[in-house]
Amino acid sequence: MNASKVAAVVLVGLMAVVGVGCGKPKMGVYNITVTPDASLSEGGTGRLAQLEVDLVGVKESDAAMWRDYKVDSYFSGNDALRSGAKEYTKTMTFSEAKKGAQTLARNDGIWKVWRDRGVTHLFILASSKNLRGTGGGPELRRKELPLTTNRWKTEKIDIVVKNSGIDCPTPMEPLD
Repeated sequence: MNASKVAAVVLVGLMAVVGVGCGKPKMGVYNITVTPDASLSEGGTGRLAQLEVDLVGVKESDAAMWRDYKVDSYFSGNDALRSGAKEYTKTMTFSEAKKGAQTLARNDGIWKVWRDRGVTHLFILASSKNLRGTGGGPELRRKELPLTTNRWKTEKIDIVVKNSGIDCPTPMEPLD
């Protein structure tokens, strides 16, 4: 191979490497484990109150709407946004009979749905009688997480739902 061909191959290779680094962050695929905290137990009985958690994959263009949407409306029982998002939502239901952690596995079919939709955000919405909304303050029943590979250096993301809100103890990488 002559020098000009070698140079061309090297140039194409460099452009490919640089191009990968300059693009938009890509959606990562993770094991997401949701655990109800003991603080959600019914006062004095230690029994877990019913808890419903929706994991909703959202693309960048829809993220602002999901940030502002009222959680009370979402869980009202006849909400158009919730029913319209069913195909890209994973619901986990916890109760006294099913109070252990639940995991959305990396091989679950919802990941393909999210990838095909161009998802970059995960919205976690929770509803339980022992998890209340706040008047005027931050919405503790909703948490937004990025689902991009530049923010997570792990294969597992932990979510804990407490009576004080939704927590993600898994360390996230800072924005560059």
